[in-house]
Amino acid sequence: MSNPLSQATAVAGKVRAITDEVLAENIGREQMVHAVWLSLISGNPAFFLGEPGLNKTGTVQALARRIDGAVFYDALMPTVVSVEQLLVESTSIEESPTSSGGKEIRVREKLGRAAKAHLVFADEIWKAEPRVLQTVLDLAKGDGVRHEGAMIKTPLMAFIAASNELPEPEGNLGAMWSRMTIRAVVEPLGAGEKRAFIKARLARKRHASSGGAQPAQKLTLQEVELLRQAQPLVAVPDDIVEQVLEIYQALRDKDSEGFDWLWADDRRFGRIFDVLQANALLDGRDTVSRQDLWVLNLLLWDDPEQIPTVVETVAPYCRTPLSEAEELVDALFVPDGLVAEVKGGKRDRLVEAITQIEECEKELARLMGEASGTEAASIGDLQAKIAAEKQAVVSAALGTKYTVSSRK
Repeated sequence: MSNPLSQATAVAGKVRAITDEVLAENIGREQMVHAVWLSLISGNPAFFLGEPGLNKTGTVQALARRIDGAVFYDALMPTVVSVEQLLVESTSIEESPTSSGGKEIRVREKLGRAAKAHLVFADEIWKAEPRVLQTVLDLAKGDGVRHEGAMIKTPLMAFIAASNELPEPEGNLGAMWSRMTIRAVVEPLGAGEKRAFIKARLARKRHASSGGAQPAQKLTLQEVELLRQAQPLVAVPDDIVEQVLEIYQALRDKDSEGFDWLWADDRRFGRIFDVLQANALLDGRDTVSRQDLWVLNLLLWDDPEQIPTVVETVAPYCRTPLSEAEELVDALFVPDGLVAEVKGGKRDRLVEAITQIEECEKELARLMGEASGTEAASIGDLQAKIAAEKQAVVSAALGTKYTVSSRK
């Protein structure tokens, strides 16, 4: 019989394909999509901080659509005025005779909405009515929901929340905020990303109007459950635990007042390793490694002003040949970058773009020499991507197919 862990790592390639397709339509939302996957697999809630209109709900829903059979429920929390509105799909009244000849009337409530969802998106969560906050907290904890005096288990896999603000530090929402394990700031798109967004939007609408086929890549609920069951089986080496502790201490050394909360939160410390395991699994690995430590950037801040300190502290711990290679390729293909400009029609900058690509190729070759195993294979994939992109840049600039060889 197949090992659940090996089965789960085999699903990772499918997850990456789905992610690429979702991001092709939801421009600039890489961190959001990855955070939702981490939430789905680890079972820990995720929170997105950002202004209205940044496609937060749309991005989560787009990913939910790629899970066959998944129920997605989203609610603008200030408009939910009762627990019933959040959980009850329908209500009926039943009459039954009593032994005394009278009638007994009973109200039956059929659970639905958030109580039957696999992914719940609670928007503007801090503005929720006090009367529904306990139910929202129950959902965030993953314990089920209270109904008619009993705790009812729900199929929830990921609780996602969002707001354009954080709760008041002295308010009564501290318990909810502390459970938002995975935290990310969602920024407006840059100019280049906005151009890419319009192209993707037009392509999507044209595709829909022409009766285009449904997306080929989907996960089943069973595959998501397989990933969730395999997550605790991912190995966590002792040196990874020690590195996380070193990062904790380094943050306290830099700002004891700002990060003492982190050391005091033992629940978060445990959940960090759930998320690290989930990240390794998403990458198709059965062991947590240094390259997974970058997700600490989503786990160790309490105020957005702390994010630069966290990023600066974590960076030295998670640098590997592969992470450096990925940074190089990401920088090369930024929407506002030189390569994008040439592909967009600026032919006069072709030579500069090719030079930039070839400098990246040289660095990738150097990093390949330092890598081994799966990291080397991944860098090889990046090298192939760069080679294909070089041809695409030249073809776009010259308006024809063209083969270019690297200069020595």
